[in-house]
Amino acid sequence: MFGNSNSKRISRSFSSVYLAVFSGIILIILIINGLLEIHRTQKGFHLLLEREATVLIQHFEGNIQEALVSIQSSQHFYGMEEPIAEYLLEALHRVDQIDSEKPLSPSGFQSLIHRYSIASLEIYDPKGNLLRAWPATPSLKKRSFLIEIIEKKRSVVIDLFERPLTEEELFTIAIERKKAPGIIALQLNGGQMKHLLRQLSVQRAISDMGLREGILFVSVQDANLLTLAHTDTSLVGKTEEDSFLKSSLQSKKPLSRLYRPAKREEVFEVVKPFPIKDQPAGLIRIGYSSGEIRPLLGQIKKSVALSVFFFLILGVSATTLIWLNQNRHLRKIKEMEDRIRLAERLSSLGHLAAGVAHEIRNPLNAMGMGLQRLRREFLPQEESKKEEYLSFADIILKEVRRVNEIIEQFLTLSRPFQLRLRDASLVELLNNLVALFQEEANSQGITLRLEAGFDLPSLRMDDEKLTQAFINIMKNGMQAMDHGGTLRIETHFLKDRVAVVFSDSGSGIPEDQMDKVYNYYYTTKEKGVGLGLPIAHRIIEAHSGQLKIESKVGVGTKVTVMLPVSRREEGSNQ
Repeated sequence: MFGNSNSKRISRSFSSVYLAVFSGIILIILIINGLLEIHRTQKGFHLLLEREATVLIQHFEGNIQEALVSIQSSQHFYGMEEPIAEYLLEALHRVDQIDSEKPLSPSGFQSLIHRYSIASLEIYDPKGNLLRAWPATPSLKKRSFLIEIIEKKRSVVIDLFERPLTEEELFTIAIERKKAPGIIALQLNGGQMKHLLRQLSVQRAISDMGLREGILFVSVQDANLLTLAHTDTSLVGKTEEDSFLKSSLQSKKPLSRLYRPAKREEVFEVVKPFPIKDQPAGLIRIGYSSGEIRPLLGQIKKSVALSVFFFLILGVSATTLIWLNQNRHLRKIKEMEDRIRLAERLSSLGHLAAGVAHEIRNPLNAMGMGLQRLRREFLPQEESKKEEYLSFADIILKEVRRVNEIIEQFLTLSRPFQLRLRDASLVELLNNLVALFQEEANSQGITLRLEAGFDLPSLRMDDEKLTQAFINIMKNGMQAMDHGGTLRIETHFLKDRVAVVFSDSGSGIPEDQMDKVYNYYYTTKEKGVGLGLPIAHRIIEAHSGQLKIESKVGVGTKVTVMLPVSRREEGSNQ
């Protein structure tokens, strides 16, 4: 009886229905988590694009405001004569093309006048007799204006510049037709000329700066959403009716959206209003192609699909094992959670590094080239100072290069360190560090004290990475001393190990936070990123060393680094 009861109980425990339900729940959870990860990735990428767009818009905004303010209060052309003439000549040639295909009707004239914002458009025969015009007939002065074209002395006559930009002035340009015999002329009044000048000035303001691949367009619109400038010049002069753009005019900060124009690819757009004399003057818009993020999202979707499949199989296996051995199952769950938590931290670090690496590399390269030039061209004349100058220049240049390498390490932080070990002097390394930080310490009222024993053996180490670890520790110590203090660095030789002790007289770390100091992104500093100690910890562990932190609030913090002595060095010291 008891045997049958137990058999039934076991049979019910391993029912395929229960297993399917549990597996279905796991599958749903994994799919939801994957979708959330895709959404977080897309949102983070859009945030990076929005920040980039904000920087570009600030550049454009200054140029546009300067151009528009100058035009409003001046009667000059500001070197825009050539672009204006080219624009109007292009308009006349376009009219010639259209009229040669089909003679312009009154409505056709009106459409072109509206499109190019001009006062009149007139077509003459080769002898200067008016054929068609809108809206008025020419005066005697106009015929005298055309006489050089009629007599074949010139093919283009321009009367646009070297006069004030007032409403009463008329500006004229005429050309000899290419598509048919005759002459085409147009006129602008002062207001129209100012409008054209403003339009071309704004167009030049957004064209002066090269745009990277992935930016679909840059557009500038006035307060009525009339397009003043656009990277696609065919859209200049058109008005958009868009509720999002209208609401953006009332905003004081950049706004963004993801939308799909008719029969075009999806666009991520950043919009910011710009003022003139504290009054809303229009919008600056930057559109990004969604093609930039599509490959990344595709890879993440594949990873999510593989993860769902993998974890589903793992979940089914774990569900079976839970009835066989509960303790082993719980242990596996804990290990899995730890791996996922670590993977998320490293993934977040990768996103952070990718976002800043590009922006940091260029100034670092510029600093490196500048230092090389300073070292080569500005040597002191006094021999006594020349060696010290070269030494400091080499240290700074070395540090610039090391920072560049650190940026590369950020991108590969999730992978194990690859140490380049060699025999090096720990005392020399510490002396260089003190020299590097001396100026900064003096400016903060901090005293640096190095007490290094002369009997220290050379260590088998990667001096670049160990320098990075010690810099992170020293920076933490100095930043903990807001009102000055002492940072002491001591070394001790302990048979088969060397101890390096960093002691500061700062504010200390509370006991309840000691367990968090090695966590990625944990920091108590307002502008810190929480990577210093975790990176230092990993570097020291990669050297088979240990890092120990002791701290007391109000007294200070002591960081002890234990590094092993190689067997060869150990034997030589015995």
